[in-house]
Amino acid sequence: MSHPRRDQRSAAPPPRAIHQLVPRLAWGDAVGNQVRYLRELLRGWGYASEIYADQWDEECRSQVRPAQDYPREADADSVLLIHHSYESRLVPLVRRSPGRKALVYHNVTPARLLEGFEHKVANGCVAAREELLALRPLVERAFAYSRFSAEELVAGGFPHVSVIPFAVDWRVFDVAPDPTLRAELDDGCANILFVGRAVPSKRVDDVLRVFTAYQRLYQPRSRLLVAGYINRDSPYGAWLLGLRDVLGPERVLLLGRVSAAQLSACFSVATAYLSMSRHEGFGVPLLEAMYRGVPVVAYGAAAVPETMAGAGLATLSGDPLEVAQLLAVLERQPALRARVVAAQRARLHGLEQDAVASAVREALHPLLEGTSSRPTPSPHRHAVELVCPGFSLAPDAPASRLARGLVERLPQARVLTLHAGAPLTSTAPEVDTLGAGEVWRFSPDLPAPREASGELPGSSSLETAVCVSDAPAFFLGASTQVARDTVPRIGERAWGITVSSERPAGAPDYGNRWLTLDASRLDDAAEHITRILDSRGGPRAR
Repeated sequence: MSHPRRDQRSAAPPPRAIHQLVPRLAWGDAVGNQVRYLRELLRGWGYASEIYADQWDEECRSQVRPAQDYPREADADSVLLIHHSYESRLVPLVRRSPGRKALVYHNVTPARLLEGFEHKVANGCVAAREELLALRPLVERAFAYSRFSAEELVAGGFPHVSVIPFAVDWRVFDVAPDPTLRAELDDGCANILFVGRAVPSKRVDDVLRVFTAYQRLYQPRSRLLVAGYINRDSPYGAWLLGLRDVLGPERVLLLGRVSAAQLSACFSVATAYLSMSRHEGFGVPLLEAMYRGVPVVAYGAAAVPETMAGAGLATLSGDPLEVAQLLAVLERQPALRARVVAAQRARLHGLEQDAVASAVREALHPLLEGTSSRPTPSPHRHAVELVCPGFSLAPDAPASRLARGLVERLPQARVLTLHAGAPLTSTAPEVDTLGAGEVWRFSPDLPAPREASGELPGSSSLETAVCVSDAPAFFLGASTQVARDTVPRIGERAWGITVSSERPAGAPDYGNRWLTLDASRLDDAAEHITRILDSRGGPRAR
């Protein structure tokens, strides 16, 4: 549920130019493909449209203008679409540029998925989330390519958030397979395929583990194909090669970058497409596999279930043995395989080029008309944030009972928790009232554990909601992933709460801001927190 905002609308002529800004225009990646697609649509609708970038691949040189030129080439009637997925250092440029602006959010990989291998890239992801919040007051609208991503924008207080269709140019897949590679691979082996860069968040190491289990337990005559860039000298690339040697599966082909014809050859012989990625703002290779008639097995993280929309097999388990069993079932049961492929084909209905172009134009209509909408700040504020990720997943746990009692006693309190697994049907978190406060449920980045004792996942949306609040945040679950990701970003607003005197292992640094509260003495606990709020000018408990 998003809270209404009052709009200050000013009449203006319809824009003549709608440009795009991207940190780097790369050849063949998902962001670059979308930017080029939108430019052609905008030009086809009669708008002047250029792509501005700070960096670009040599293949893109003729398609791009330097980002530093935009402030002097734009005017008050220009509209700028700002694509955001990684640290750009372009916020100052956006701030001084004339004209209207809107955000197009591709999502940012959580830094924790890169730590241990890509320290510099992880820092770039942290910076990208800070830039995301810095862009909020500069844009009048925000678009995302999935409800999963849109929820984070709503949590961050962005105005007028909506989902824009992800355009896939199906024609680029209609390339004849490379005959030499196809002949080499079409030898009776079951071919398991993954397409994507070999980076930590894609978890190609888990693809290796699943394949090893599949080959040893179910199909000795099998082959793994990994098509995508791999830096063999990087920490993750070197570790991946070492893991392959330790696990010892046969017939593992790390193909690196491949041509369109070679990729067609891989898909033409694939028994199944396997993804164990831990983060996708939208999974284009999943749809490509569906288009090519290859059944998909994918770990249901982030926007993957939304991309698949009930087609293929989205697993909530990261256990290699369980996922290997799904691959075996698909191979051994032709009737099931046929049903999966048919459901995938149905999933693509409505994603044809003309239908997507029409849907994109409808989504962009507020920008294409001549009215500028500048939202005023939302009046909805909270005096205290009770961060309890397990509140909905484990309602009878001591921390959940304590949170329930506190929110009923503290006015303007909000419980922030993880959604209990239902698929997203909205661009906004689910909000319920409870006593004098509210409960906001956010999508976890990874599937919730099946056992109540399992480690709770993080949530980019929940963490963003805490970061944009100015209220004290009390973490009931002081060592959860949400706490570890959020506490360093909000500093002295963070308080750790435990229900026993022993501080949990792995908790972030709260300094001396620790409370031990008794769930059986809720009035005392609420009064304790009230004294802290009083020292900050907050409201008293009821």
